[in-house]
Amino acid sequence: MNLQVDNIVPISPATANNVSGRVVKIQDGLFQLDYEGTKINAQKAFSCLVEPELDDIVLFSQDQHQQAYIIAILQRKEDSAMNIQLAANTSLTSDKNLIFRSEQINHFSQKSLQQTTESTVQFQQGIIKGDTLHSHIRHIHSMSDLISTLAKQAVQKFNTYVRKTDTSDQVQAAQMGRKVDGLYTMNSKHTIMVSQKDTKIDGEHIHMG
Repeated sequence: MNLQVDNIVPISPATANNVSGRVVKIQDGLFQLDYEGTKINAQKAFSCLVEPELDDIVLFSQDQHQQAYIIAILQRKEDSAMNIQLAANTSLTSDKNLIFRSEQINHFSQKSLQQTTESTVQFQQGIIKGDTLHSHIRHIHSMSDLISTLAKQAVQKFNTYVRKTDTSDQVQAAQMGRKVDGLYTMNSKHTIMVSQKDTKIDGEHIHMG
């Protein structure tokens, strides 16, 4: 069978200018590569997010000006370590779901902003540490089996404060003072007042009985 080959134009492979080399030197953001015994100075391509390291086998390409660019990391002896260098302003966008999954995630930043319509946080144990916390929440609904609060000084201000305890309410303090501008009432089925030394009841009018 005869094939018509008069109109066939030879095309060079697309990877003809893409070759691999080994990183032998890193200085001031520039990389020196060993390509078949020849030393080549290369830069990291903007789209190559992984930072090359010494002895990495990298894929590099040269442009029309013979400038070499590292476009991918092919092989690394320590494949468990990787540093991703992003641009100064980077945005990760997903139309639906964006998932980060890891055994441990560390987040370090000078300033962090989180804004969402709905947020759910689930954990077995949580620790929050800081110097100052300002919180502005219109409504809080909290349910817990045990609340333990330790503070050197606590100041609370409410327009209306309602506290309800189904079983018992105990307060222990070295000294306690209460100041009410209007009416102070106490209503109970049984009332017991015990003082180790003195008990003073003073007022313009005292009604008992």
